[in-house]
Amino acid sequence: MKLSVASQWVAFEDHFQQHANQVEHLRHARADAVACTRKYQTNEDGTRHSQFERSALIERHCELFCM
Repeated sequence: MKLSVASQWVAFEDHFQQHANQVEHLRHARADAVACTRKYQTNEDGTRHSQFERSALIERHCELFCM
């Protein structure tokens, strides 16, 4: 079933909002916390990263460590 253009934009908006929320969540994380969660691929609850968490964490890691 083909989605309407409007429903595709809603899905994109939801996708980008989730990513923005994760980026904001990690924006003030300390370098040691970011390195630890990146190393173990888990969030602060010990749960494996979602795709959104992984993407946001990569952004934060690059900001902190200039990569």
